[in-house]
Amino acid sequence: MAPFIDEMAKNHKRALPAVAKFFCIGIIIGLQMYKKGSSSGLSDWLQDAPGEYLDTVFDEWKKGDPRNEDVAEVMSVVNGDRS
Repeated sequence: MAPFIDEMAKNHKRALPAVAKFFCIGIIIGLQMYKKGSSSGLSDWLQDAPGEYLDTVFDEWKKGDPRNEDVAEVMSVVNGDRS
């Protein structure tokens, strides 16, 4: 996960908050998809890992001081409301 989180942070430093937000959303969706549909034997060993990483990704993204509207948008993805 570290390379993805690092890339997200780099986009904050590059003054590209929209890119950082979409990177965050992509990571979160990927973690959610893994948690729901992984048939890997590894998932049996790491049952809590996707949720823990999701929190880490979200917390790291918020360090970039996003706008309230962006936080609400990412939270809707975290909560599974991707309508």
